[in-house]
Amino acid sequence: MTRTIHKDDYHLLLAFMQQVRESLDITQTELAQRLRTTQSYVSKCERGERRIDIMEFVNYCEALGVDAGVLMDAFLDHRDYRLVSEESMAAAVASLMRKSKRRQRMRAPGRSGKFPSSP
Repeated sequence: MTRTIHKDDYHLLLAFMQQVRESLDITQTELAQRLRTTQSYVSKCERGERRIDIMEFVNYCEALGVDAGVLMDAFLDHRDYRLVSEESMAAAVASLMRKSKRRQRMRAPGRSGKFPSSP
């Protein structure tokens, strides 16, 4: 019996997250240091031996310097089209990095990121 009905999608997400990490030239060891954990923990997460919850996902993204919402959007676009080739994943990661940098600029100091108050 599988742990979730979305097992294939979860493994696709893990592969996507690993691809993002590798495209940034960040090793598992370096990521582990940023997360204040062990390389073994990162490896188990990426292989699916240890399931990550939403807050761990957010922390993982922050440690990579990538906006979690943008990474999830890019993953969902990638998953929805079922483009699982290496080329399509690489293209999705490149798009993610552009979007993430754009969102980070929007969150720069001096920008509250909040909606204007109603009159």
